[in-house]
Formats: sequence, structure tokens, C-alpha cells
Amino acid sequence: MNTKIYTAGLKFMLCNAVKRLYNGEVIFHHSLDHGIYASIISDKIVDANELGNLKSYMDKMVSQDIVFHKKVVSKQEAYDFFMKKGNVEKAINVNNISNLTVSLFEFEGQYNYFYSHDMPHSSKEIPLFDLYFVRENELILLYPYNGKMDFTFRHNVYSSFHLYDEWLNKMGLNFVSDVNKIVAEGSIRDLIKKNDIMVDQSVYDIAKRVEENKKRIVLIAGPSSSGKTTTSKKLSLYLSSLGFKAHAISLDDFFVSREDTPLDEAGNRDYECLESLDLELFNRSLKDLLDGKSVSLPTYNFLSGEKEYKREPLEIGDNDILVIEGLHALNPNLMNLSDTSMVYKIYISPLTPLNVDRHNYVSTTDNRLMRRIVRDYRTRGRSAEATLATWASVRKGEEKYIFPYTDTADAIVNTAYVYELGVLKVYVEPLLYNISMDSEFYYESRRLIDNLKAVYAIPSEYVEADNLLREFIGGSCFEEDEK
Repeated sequence: MNTKIYTAGLKFMLCNAVKRLYNGEVIFHHSLDHGIYASIISDKIVDANELGNLKSYMDKMVSQDIVFHKKVVSKQEAYDFFMKKGNVEKAINVNNISNLTVSLFEFEGQYNYFYSHDMPHSSKEIPLFDLYFVRENELILLYPYNGKMDFTFRHNVYSSFHLYDEWLNKMGLNFVSDVNKIVAEGSIRDLIKKNDIMVDQSVYDIAKRVEENKKRIVLIAGPSSSGKTTTSKKLSLYLSSLGFKAHAISLDDFFVSREDTPLDEAGNRDYECLESLDLELFNRSLKDLLDGKSVSLPTYNFLSGEKEYKREPLEIGDNDILVIEGLHALNPNLMNLSDTSMVYKIYISPLTPLNVDRHNYVSTTDNRLMRRIVRDYRTRGRSAEATLATWASVRKGEEKYIFPYTDTADAIVNTAYVYELGVLKVYVEPLLYNISMDSEFYYESRRLIDNLKAVYAIPSEYVEADNLLREFIGGSCFEEDEK
């Protein structure tokens, strides 16, 4: 059973348990490590002890082997059902989709929809889970990863979600339907500008902190398609505006020769591991630069699989700052500096707190995947199917080499845009529709398409040239700088 189906069943079971125990409701906000952050809306105060009682009740539901039933209803029936329940945002989403029918699932007499075509057969099939206490009436629903419970509370990521959520609340944006309304009213350009200012301000604030703390090296790490390249170049510009000479360096340019890339357990080249980088060359170059020497930095040719030396030699002074971005930038084994006080570490990711409805949120992982599909097609001519084929390996590398170090960062930059799915939809939908039914990735492509059905398309002409999304859809002014 895949994770999407497993978690859909857990979410439904938690909703029913809260309804029966407290006559309350659960709102799911976003993912956090191998868990889903949620809040309980009820007159009952659910503290740590009470959360234990809730867990015991759900364990009892598992032992009772309660069956999930699928029921296909007309679009009108689904709309009327959600309106009667007061789930207005769900009703609006039903109204916006083109389907004539809607698949609901029934569990203990309750009906709901969790953007999953399937559910577990019964509660007995989802025995592994836990409830992590955050604070009163707030919890994280934990699910198994690779067959076992493995969860770490990421404080920095949690805080970043909440800061963005506060901004969305000020803007009156809680659901995708709220953004759709702005699109329909013709006011999306104004929202784009506001959102851009908010994201850019967070990068400028970091530039100020780098200045105040007299840092000479800035490390930027983040998972695939988080926008490391644009963020590093934008931060470099902000540092330059403060009187520094900033130099953006990509760790990707320090890959070893393709034939020397380490192999994974399956015998394939492992481009995600730290040893795929020429660490000796990187550290020698870094030391020489800090010692005031002139250094020829490589540029990696991804077609030939070799490093090339075409750039002018770099020499830095006391007022220069190195901005280094890459998958392993936060890995403590990357650098062998004797003085780490000169280093400022940043973690970036599109941590989207926007909800589709009260029980379904915009997935950060899906968001990054769609960014990558669009960029891979545009820059490398890769099909959506080819990108989906490598995604599991990419995710495995992130779990192993990035996420464990997120709480070591001095700052987090949330690179999500509340409107971005509407922009990406225009580019990614045709690529996903091109995956044929005989492909092993057909159902995954349809799942992504289904997730976009409730999203209104947004013209990319409203997206500025320095916007991070341009790194994926094209037209970035920073790409022009590289030519």
C-alpha cells in the first residue's frame, strides 16, 4: 500500500475518532517530516494525557477491522452534502472540477474525500501510526516510513510554516478557493506582487544578518527544486547592495567525473551522495580563496560529465562574501574549516501552508515535483515520465543527506508562493497528460492532475523576471546573466 492511501485512511480514522470522542473536527495543515500537522477544533482541551486516550481509541478502531467503503455520487449530490455540513470550501472545489461524479469514502457512517482514488480496505490495514503532542489541541499524526516509525520534530521547519501561515491569515487566504476567487476577480497580479515582496524581504533580512554578524561564507541547502540557484543569486545581489562583493558558487560544479561517481546498492551512479563531489578540490579552492590566492573554479559540463575551466580566476578580499549553494551545503562533512564562526547556514524549501480544504493540504513534495517536471522538460528535454522515474531516488537522497541537518541552519527561507500552482498548472498539465496508460507512472500522473483540478490557471506574464518561479518555467533574468 502506498503512503498516500495509508495516510488517507489514517486521516479519516482520526477525524472519526475526534468526532466520536469530542464532537469535534480535525483540520490538517501540512506535512512535517513523516507526519501531518493538525489541529483539533473542539470545546474539549486535548492535552498530552488526553492525546494518549485518543491514540488508544484509534488503536481500538484498528482492532475492530472497520471497512472503508467507496461511493460514487453525482457532482450535485457532493456539492449539496458539503454545503449542508458547512464545508463551504469543499463544496466550492466540487463546483470547480469538470467531473460529473465525485468519489466519496464512507467510514463508520461518515463521508469524506481525501484526494485519493483508493483507501485501505479496512482499519486493520493501517495499524502503524502515532500521535505526537505539539501543544493543546495541536498534534502531528505520524505514519510509517519504509515500514517503521521514524519521526523527528523539525523546529525550524515548523516555525517557518507558522510564519507563512500568519501572513496568509492577514491576507485572508486559507484555501485554494480563496486564491481562485482573486484570480476570477482579476486581482491576481496584486497578490503576486505582495507575495513576492514577502518572500524577497526574508532574503534581504538574511543579508542584513550576514552583514551584522560579519560572515564571510553563506551556505544554502535545500531539497530538489527548492530554488537554491535563484536564492543564492538574489542574496548575492542584496549583499552587494549593502556594499559587499558577493560571489555565488554552486557545489554542482564540483562533481567528480561521471565515470568516478560512486555506485549505490543497486549498482547505479549515486549523484546524491556527498562522495559524488570532489571534496578535496572544493576544500583546497575554499582555503586558497580565504588565504587571498587567485583560484580557477570549475564549471561542470553535465553533457560530457567532466569539469571545465572557462571562467576568469577568482580572488577575494576582506569585503567579499562567498555564497555557496548545493544539496550538501549543510552537511558537517562538507568543509574542513578550522574557523566555522565565519559561516552562516541557510535551509530553503517551498513550505506551503495553503490548504485545498480543511482535510487536504497543498503538498510541499508534490509542489517541488511539479517544479522539477517543468524545469527538466524545459532545460533538458526530459519527459514527465522520465522525471517521475527518478523521483524516488531523489527523495531517498533528500531523506538521507538534507533533512537531518535542517535544524542546524541559522535561518530558513520559505520559497513557496501561494499562487504558484496556478502558474505551474499551465506548464505541467500537458506534460502529465502525455503519460500513456501503459506507463507504470500513469496513476501517479493522474493523481497530480487531480490535485490541480481545484486550481485556477494563472498567466505567467504576471511573474517578474527575478521571481524564483522563473528558474523553472523560464525567462529568469539570472539565466540571462549566465549567458
